[in-house]
Amino acid sequence: MAPRPAMKKDSVKKCKKIDSKLAGKARKHNQRGTGLKFNASSYELISRFTAKTRIKYAPNPKTPGSKSFDRYKKYEKAKTVGEALKHCKPADLLWEYERGYLKVLGGHMADKPACMAPPSSDPTIQILSKFRGPNGCSIKMDPEVRKKLMHFAKLYSMDIDKIHEEAGKQCNSESADIQTARIVANEMARRKLASQKKVSDKDIVEVLDVWGFPENDTRLNVLPEGVKTVHSDTLGILKMRDGTYRIFDPTTRYEHVTKLLCQWFASNKGKDIPDDFGFTGININHNYAGRRHRDNGNEGPSVIKAIGKFTGGKLDYFPKDVKKPGRCDVTQLDPKDSIAMDLSKAFTLFNGNNAHGVQPFKGNRFSLVFFTTSKWYKIQEKVKGMDKVKEISKKQDEKRVRR
Repeated sequence: MAPRPAMKKDSVKKCKKIDSKLAGKARKHNQRGTGLKFNASSYELISRFTAKTRIKYAPNPKTPGSKSFDRYKKYEKAKTVGEALKHCKPADLLWEYERGYLKVLGGHMADKPACMAPPSSDPTIQILSKFRGPNGCSIKMDPEVRKKLMHFAKLYSMDIDKIHEEAGKQCNSESADIQTARIVANEMARRKLASQKKVSDKDIVEVLDVWGFPENDTRLNVLPEGVKTVHSDTLGILKMRDGTYRIFDPTTRYEHVTKLLCQWFASNKGKDIPDDFGFTGININHNYAGRRHRDNGNEGPSVIKAIGKFTGGKLDYFPKDVKKPGRCDVTQLDPKDSIAMDLSKAFTLFNGNNAHGVQPFKGNRFSLVFFTTSKWYKIQEKVKGMDKVKEISKKQDEKRVRR
């Protein structure tokens, strides 16, 4: 990751103001390890340090003869973060910065927190990449998302620190950061539903902009080249590895988000979507162009729409790629046999078992796919009209081929 230019004078002045403010608070909390908490702004600043960030330490404030005194002495004369980290720990940077012992003079700063940055050869960025933030404000979270979370939490009279603390005690697959974001998104969805207004694309974008997406590394068939994880979630019924089916936990845990998505679909799907179309799952994708693939675990007929402020991102769809024994790999298909579908205009019916992939795009893009899990008939609550919808989907593909 290329470091950005040196800090401007106003940024340095801002750091000095924070230094002064934090130093005053620190005098009341000098005992290391007792209720240890650091300010979110400190995390964000220090997590963007590089080896060339210029710093200055105060004369050794530690108790003479103590281990911390001897360790501080080793990096007391350091002029850059790179030099300091040869002898100190990342937590020392936070501790001493908030107590006014460490001053930031300028130099190169990274654009993003180290834990969110791509692999770097900078040893400081490598060390700081393991940094995490304070309760409710992890620096692992996108700064813009965190800013929105704080805004809406205040607007909804929610205690985000308490939410995060409680979320951390939960024994499930979601991290505390993810749960905190989803709880706020769920409250937003609840309020939108309570307004009884027609749910718009804008409403869904606002909720999903706050929604916490985990780093999903299981969607191997869609991962773009060189990408190891994507932001992709599924609500609804999933087939488990043991062959059984169950409702994915977030579906009911954040029921208002699920209801909002269903209501959005029902009130905006348009005339092109068959009245008999039903679904058992909703796949939510954020800001990645899925490579050409065929869906796994999908009965076939699916409805998709892309929303947000973006350009590009059309869907390359192969209407002739009908599911049958012996068909070629998706990489061997001729691009000339595909059609480019603009998913931003309206909900679009397509067959997820046919090859499809997303064109490159710029901007903030969400795509939502409403689909039915394979062998849906094993689920107690059956999807009615599936045979009829399959026939309609097939006829639409035949029309697309003729065009």
